[in-house]
Amino acid sequence: MSLTSLIHTNKDFQEIIRKVTPKAADFKSYSTDVPPFKNKPILAESIFTSYISGLVRVSFQYMISAILARKNQDSPDKAFNPLARKGYEVIHEFFSDVPVMGELTLLFEEFTGIWDTFIRGEEVPEGELIRGAFMCSKLDTIYRLGVHAAYRSPTEFVQQFIHPPMPDVESDLKLLWQIFEERFPYEQRTEIKYFPSFDEKRRRMGGASADFIIGDTLYDIKTTKKHGYNWKEAAELMTYYLLNRLEGEPYNIQKLTFYKARFGVIEYVEIGDLLRNYDIDQALNDLSKFHRRWK
Repeated sequence: MSLTSLIHTNKDFQEIIRKVTPKAADFKSYSTDVPPFKNKPILAESIFTSYISGLVRVSFQYMISAILARKNQDSPDKAFNPLARKGYEVIHEFFSDVPVMGELTLLFEEFTGIWDTFIRGEEVPEGELIRGAFMCSKLDTIYRLGVHAAYRSPTEFVQQFIHPPMPDVESDLKLLWQIFEERFPYEQRTEIKYFPSFDEKRRRMGGASADFIIGDTLYDIKTTKKHGYNWKEAAELMTYYLLNRLEGEPYNIQKLTFYKARFGVIEYVEIGDLLRNYDIDQALNDLSKFHRRWK
């Protein structure tokens, strides 16, 4: 069971995490006078189904990784989330005899070249990066969540990955990109950990990976139009920190941060404040006991 599923459905797990989950008042805002989780001007409006909204978020994750890697002069391979490739490989394995699979293969290979070119600092039409990121979002989602829709034929199933984003989706991603470039507080040549995992050694749950860590700050990207506090979202950030501690602290994390992409704001909580205000040691002990009891 994934971390998200545990937070949403397991009452024992919720009880452990909720005791140390930072409250709205614990958070601070960066570059805005509006308090965290209060009403702010929305810079990128959207009206999408929940499925498309999910694809937009994942697409934007891929785009941010490319943008940051380009700025930071990081390796293209380091910044490319392997879930997209795993999704492609699974589909290729099961649908290799579907004629349109050749078109998907060509598109995927072309995009990996575009990805490398962009990160190395060369000019790439923004539409090509966006369309490739959208394809990767679907491959990524299929790999993580499986197939939840009925397709009339194998050809129709494969074709979904070939279709480019609708014009309104592409426009939305372009705007989110622009806001990110203008509002995100990137610092030159700060070490970036892309898609860090917090559940590798002991496998306490079925998956716990975040968006990225820059320096000592863990980031979670939100593309929702909702600006209010959500304890389950804060709990997910907190659980990443707890798992990192239980794994022997492979990452140095001193801040837990939301980047609200549609508002261009950052809302964060400092670990030092959490250590003073909550019994983190007890939560670590309870989480270890929960794992032994649950598995």
